[in-house]
Amino acid sequence: MTDVTTFCSLWKMEFPARDTLCLTDHDEVISFEDHSYRPQNSAQGSRAEMSAALSVDSGGIRTSLSGSGLTPQDVRDGVLDGAKFYHYQHDWRSGQTTLLFKGRVGEVSFSGQEILVEWLGQASLLGRTTGRVFSRQCDASFGDERCGLNPADYAEGTTCPRSFAACRDRFRNTKNYRGFPYLLGDDALQAGVRESDPRDGSSRYQ
Repeated sequence: MTDVTTFCSLWKMEFPARDTLCLTDHDEVISFEDHSYRPQNSAQGSRAEMSAALSVDSGGIRTSLSGSGLTPQDVRDGVLDGAKFYHYQHDWRSGQTTLLFKGRVGEVSFSGQEILVEWLGQASLLGRTTGRVFSRQCDASFGDERCGLNPADYAEGTTCPRSFAACRDRFRNTKNYRGFPYLLGDDALQAGVRESDPRDGSSRYQ
């Protein structure tokens, strides 16, 4: 006689600006922590990649569009930005529930009437860029408020390579340059001081 499993999966997505979405692959509604997990026969979790180190854990859930209540327009509108993702294992016989994964929603894709939601573990937060990046290149976009230029004043298709030389020579806009052109890199450290360089404490860039 083959044993029948009493385990099912519970998936919860908490959105910043809309109701929490709770799904299960069980055939009945399951109540857990003041949430009702709606049955989705088409819901299927993908293989999870877990790591004990600092590499990013990841996985996903595939379900029908009608069951998820999500649309491609929701994704374009940023509804899923900052959403939190939880995956539980639930024993519907004993009522015991175990948290397997906790993270955030990553990439979202659509295929026909299905939606695939990727989740990323907490370690993924370590790879996010917070604040400004110190770089020789300008981090403003051509024509935005920080750049200060009006793209309409230039020929159609004009782009900016975000270099200090282009900002100075082509656009005459160095006052709004949002990079650090004199930032020392490995090349300067390896080059050392030349015999012809002055040794009076002044800048090496004239």
